[in-house]
Amino acid sequence: MTACPFSAASRQAVREALSHPHLGVRPTDEPVPMALIGTPAQSIFASLVRMNDGVRQSELKLAIEAALDWHGDDEIRQTTVDVAQRLAGSLTTAEQLTWFNYALPVCVLAELLGIAHRDRATLVDEVLDFVRCIAPGGSAEQMAAGAVAAGKLQLRMQQADGRLFEQLCQQCGDRSLAIANAIGLLFQACEGTAGLIGKTLLLANQRHQSAEELILAVLQQSPPIHTTRRFAVEDTWLDGKPLAKGQSVLVHLKTPEESFAFGYGAHRCPGERWARIIALAAISVLNIKPEWLSHFRWRVSQNARVPEFYSAKEHADDRGDF
Repeated sequence: MTACPFSAASRQAVREALSHPHLGVRPTDEPVPMALIGTPAQSIFASLVRMNDGVRQSELKLAIEAALDWHGDDEIRQTTVDVAQRLAGSLTTAEQLTWFNYALPVCVLAELLGIAHRDRATLVDEVLDFVRCIAPGGSAEQMAAGAVAAGKLQLRMQQADGRLFEQLCQQCGDRSLAIANAIGLLFQACEGTAGLIGKTLLLANQRHQSAEELILAVLQQSPPIHTTRRFAVEDTWLDGKPLAKGQSVLVHLKTPEESFAFGYGAHRCPGERWARIIALAAISVLNIKPEWLSHFRWRVSQNARVPEFYSAKEHADDRGDF
């Protein structure tokens, strides 16, 4: 895969890059990462709306949007509050707060997808492992662990029976395609929403504003997903400069003029409404001790900025009950 010598960082360049007819989400010579070939992750990756372009992508995105739109704001909010109260009831450490932030969006989706409740704690681990093999920059070990997690997630989704999954199956018209994109919803919600919750909590320590205002400020000033990539599918031009076929472009989702927190163009995230509702419900439920926010590191990621909170004496496996 070609390195990223080209960077789109102005509003004009970002808009052009994210709607350019000759820029794709994957290199033409590597539609699926080589490390995933022959693993359970291969078919999932190849079926994801996020990893396709053209007519296939547009039709699939419409199907996913229709499935997501089938659930109203009140249902999403109430589901989130119920799940958040269960998760937050056992929070006693900064490490558990970090786990809560990752777990909440995954468990809300799991509730509506109809994934068995007894599997939720392990499910979050599997989604976090899967993220590492989908996002750029994963090590060989992370790619391998993510591929294993993909197989486990497929098995879980084959048993799912929730209304959101039924809608995905109906709208996609293909159960295997619905399974892959249900897994896609889980991994896309995980880092982005965790980052939105964590960053909002940090900002709340600095500003006396409503949760809605704080969430909006994070999205406008410091979006959790801060970069994405595009690849030239043929020789072309971007922002007045030549691009060779195969050349990659690093696209900054926060520019001096505008924030593209949920992307732009054909691949704009269809889950914006869900992310905002889940983050707002999380803030309303959480009762944070100030010291839990005293220490944090950024999640190791090329695309995401997620604060991971920890106490002076860390316990790597210190997690809340599910």
